[in-house]
Amino acid sequence: MKRKLIVIIAIILLILLGTCIYYFSNYDSKLVDINDIKTDPGYVHVTYNNVDDIVNEDILGILTIEKIGLKANVKEGSDNKTLKNYIGHIEETSLYDGNIGLAAHNRGNKYSYFARINELQKGDIITYQTKFYTRNYKVDNIQTIFETEWKLLENTEDNKITLITCIANKKNQRLCVQATEILEQDL
Repeated sequence: MKRKLIVIIAIILLILLGTCIYYFSNYDSKLVDINDIKTDPGYVHVTYNNVDDIVNEDILGILTIEKIGLKANVKEGSDNKTLKNYIGHIEETSLYDGNIGLAAHNRGNKYSYFARINELQKGDIITYQTKFYTRNYKVDNIQTIFETEWKLLENTEDNKITLITCIANKKNQRLCVQATEILEQDL
């Protein structure tokens, strides 16, 4: 009986040892490049990394917020179909100059691009690259608004970018993060 127990334990240990050797011999192939992560909040899939790639496509630009690990494509539209895979440009807002309104999911979706915009603070930098320019914006306004309150999306003389997303458990409210363009020397 004692001999059978020792043989069983030895077999179990050999299986565990074999599994560990296999796993660690393939460890490098299991490492994931941060740019390939598609479902973790804050790290998102980017189809285009170069603005030249978007000239002939329906992608308007690439939004980058280094503080929260966000780099994602912006596409026209704020409907559910668009927001399922992209950051959406709010149709009634400016495309390039003035106040650019962008919306995205923050949870419950494969691509929850704005999952971490609640971590942004005044002074943080947002970069938006289009086929016409790359602009840097500094966050200067963060507030909760009602879903019917669109004053912060009105056009402005200054170049601004306005990010809007839902707030958990507050069906009628939205988080609004607004930033104003800054010049390179002000970075």
